[in-house]
Amino acid sequence: MKAPKPAPMALAFLAVAVLAAPALALPPYLSEEAIREAIVGQTLDGHYGNGVTWSEVYGANGRLDYREPGGRNATGDWSFRPGGVFCTFYDPAPGGSLTGGCWQVLKTSANCFEFFVAGEMPPSDGEEGTTTPTAWNAQGWRRGEPSTCGEKPAV
Repeated sequence: MKAPKPAPMALAFLAVAVLAAPALALPPYLSEEAIREAIVGQTLDGHYGNGVTWSEVYGANGRLDYREPGGRNATGDWSFRPGGVFCTFYDPAPGGSLTGGCWQVLKTSANCFEFFVAGEMPPSDGEEGTTTPTAWNAQGWRRGEPSTCGEKPAV
């Protein structure tokens, strides 16, 4: 007795599932090692989705120094949690409103980093490999190098 042939519909479903798998994959967030190489020891300039600009120094000693043009400033510590989660927490200050948080970092081009709240998935804008402009919490680039944040994302 011959084995039954797979139904054409089943083969079509399997092909769609295999081809769709890359689109369903999690974004390639940077590892701890990659973040250390790209960001630690650097000053990043950037902006939030609401347009507020910022600068932050990530010292090799685990300290950070945050600045906004309007005078909102803070110092604190950066650290890592498992899975390449990059955390920045600020020292308590009188009248200070900055607390910090933990981020997953996506490198979208040579000198552009997008910071997402750890555990949240950036929504797709329908084109594979891109995210909507407001999907990230903050976007930054290394000072002293041209920002490449206007380029099409590399992921």
